[in-house]
Amino acid sequence: MLYYRVSVVHPLIGRVRDFVEREVRPSAAALEHADRYPHELVARMRDLGLFGALVPTAYGGLGLDVTTYARVVETLCRGFMSLAGVINSHAMAALIVLHHGTEEQRRRFLPRFARGEARGGLCLTEPHAGSDVQAIRTVARRSGSQYVISGTKMFVTNGREGNTFALLALTDPTAEPRHRGMSCFVVEKGHPGLRVVKSLAKLGYKGVDTAELLFEDCLVPAANLVGGVEGHGFKHVMSGLETGRINIAARAVGVAQAAYDDTLAHLAGAPAEPPPALADMATRLDAARLLTYWAAAMKDRAERCDLEAGMAKLFASETAQELAVTALSLHGPAGTRADRAVERHYRDTPLMLIGEGTNEIQRTLIARQLAERYGERLGALTSREGEALERRQMVLAVRQVVDKDVAPVCQELDRAGAYPAELVGALADLGVLGAVIPQDWGGLGLDVRTYAMLVEELARGSAALATVVARHAAVAHALARFGTDEQKHRILAPMASGAALWTWERGGTVAAARDGDGWRLEGAAPPTDNATRVAGFLVEARAESGSVTLLVGRDTPGVRLGEPVATLGLRGVDPCAVAFACARLAARDVLGSPGRGDEPIAAALALARLGAAATAVGVAQAAFEAALRYSQQRTAFGKPIAQHQAIQLKLADMATRITAARLLAEAAAEHGLDADRLRMAKIYASDTAYDVTLESMRIHGGYGYTAEFPVERYYRDAAHLLVTPTGNDAERRALAAELVRASRRPAVADPAWP
Repeated sequence: MLYYRVSVVHPLIGRVRDFVEREVRPSAAALEHADRYPHELVARMRDLGLFGALVPTAYGGLGLDVTTYARVVETLCRGFMSLAGVINSHAMAALIVLHHGTEEQRRRFLPRFARGEARGGLCLTEPHAGSDVQAIRTVARRSGSQYVISGTKMFVTNGREGNTFALLALTDPTAEPRHRGMSCFVVEKGHPGLRVVKSLAKLGYKGVDTAELLFEDCLVPAANLVGGVEGHGFKHVMSGLETGRINIAARAVGVAQAAYDDTLAHLAGAPAEPPPALADMATRLDAARLLTYWAAAMKDRAERCDLEAGMAKLFASETAQELAVTALSLHGPAGTRADRAVERHYRDTPLMLIGEGTNEIQRTLIARQLAERYGERLGALTSREGEALERRQMVLAVRQVVDKDVAPVCQELDRAGAYPAELVGALADLGVLGAVIPQDWGGLGLDVRTYAMLVEELARGSAALATVVARHAAVAHALARFGTDEQKHRILAPMASGAALWTWERGGTVAAARDGDGWRLEGAAPPTDNATRVAGFLVEARAESGSVTLLVGRDTPGVRLGEPVATLGLRGVDPCAVAFACARLAARDVLGSPGRGDEPIAAALALARLGAAATAVGVAQAAFEAALRYSQQRTAFGKPIAQHQAIQLKLADMATRITAARLLAEAAAEHGLDADRLRMAKIYASDTAYDVTLESMRIHGGYGYTAEFPVERYYRDAAHLLVTPTGNDAERRALAAELVRASRRPAVADPAWP
């Protein structure tokens, strides 16, 4: 299975993994079905130091960063999700004291939190106040050196077993807005007036206690007012929600991973071809993990990440729910048996849809933040703050070309079906056509991740233009890896400058036969993009010794182009069938080794998949931008439609899916163009482009269906990305088969994996 990989792994992760495998998994089912608090496991978690995970070492804790903490949570949840609940509410209470308490409060509480002596919980939700925290009614009245707290708190994790709670109450019920009258207190068991009313029976999330607490004139020392000043409690509580939402996302990833693992093990023993749904499970899981650790890394860099943490929580929790349902379905009736973990995952996952704010509320918050913050960062929906300066500058240069030169003309070019010759020339001048070509041969020598970012930017303006560049780059990538110096001098150097464009195609009925020292080609290739304007083609042909890949000049005698084929989208690229009738080629035109022609084609296909994924992200991004702008300008029923909840839900899902697709594409690039990751990126990004362009059309209404707006162009272009350079259905089948094959191989331990 594929995972989010990090360069440095805290040794604690290995210890937690061993704990889960040796102690948690064997006992989880019995504890869960009995709904029994896991005292022994909690004691072992305390021994591992997990109660002080986020407490600085100066106060006796481990001082972990948020990324490592999220990995701990994910690992625990792969064994038993309820364990994460024990430490998460505790950690949130500790963070409130750490970030907002007085130094005296830190010295008094944090060492006890770190040792697990003080067992923390959050008292926020009330019978009538859930996601709308400002609706709370619990009141705290000052009485000399104490506060008298009255009210009821619901859904308090650790409510029965815990002893130290962060509680939000009104100290000024008349304040406007209401949040200015809220204060946060540390309330300890033993304070008069605190009573556990009952433990709540739940669908899942069993073993950990969830209780209703009643505060009847509960006396709390004024010294326990967090920060020592009234009126700041709402801010104190909300500041911890970023970490809390990242935690929920990590929980969801852990449960989703467990559901996936169970399904993979179930299918590995089956003789039938694995279902394509397995590929979607793996893809969604990888995307959820990427989103989670992307948000965690931003938190660790002290960047603003309320939007990103919300996206991670939304996407990961929905993914966990989807995977739990799919796992149960693929298990058949056996999936509902109580002696299988699958049914537990099915019961556990709805909690993540609700915790730390329901996903419906989360979507409205994401939509509002998008409207407030959009355009603030390079790369729009994905932070580039941690990127190298050279990469950021290159992406910005291409973005400026797109905004200045491409965007103003692309709509007219599409209407006319015209080839963007001047734009291609401008990109050649910028060096984009030589992006992946080594500097020794006149190119920029960019890494493939930067290349993917450039293609995305181009596709924001014109998917047709991005397609021309991506096909050219795929040939360049194969030639740089397998070409001889003579081939690189003859072909690669002109490609770098833009003096010669190339394209490639696979499939068809092309056969190669020896002809003296050279080769003779017969047959036909399917319609090939940009065929009439390129200098040559990269062609795979069948031969007696296997396959051979050849560099075929367009003007080679015996090469004949058909008439351009009209297509739904990507207008101006003009695909043409390419026929070969006794086309003779020299030995120097063979790329790689005869009989192993699949290797150069595989290299071209790898970069083509990445290019398709990046193009899809760019198309989706453009459609989203158009929808966001339109929703802020268009009014209905007296207000911009961006303020209507139905539109907000769509915008949030669109932005979140685009971000997931982008991270999948970049991960595939970072991991050496791994074939499985490329399949995931291509499948998910192209599906996202289709879905987002359609949603953008819905938001635009009738205008989105007209050629006056670019949305219908985005929608047409997205169709091509579903089927090129490979079809998504075929990619799903191939990915599912490879995942099952890989699961049957002996596992190799790697501490860099969670």
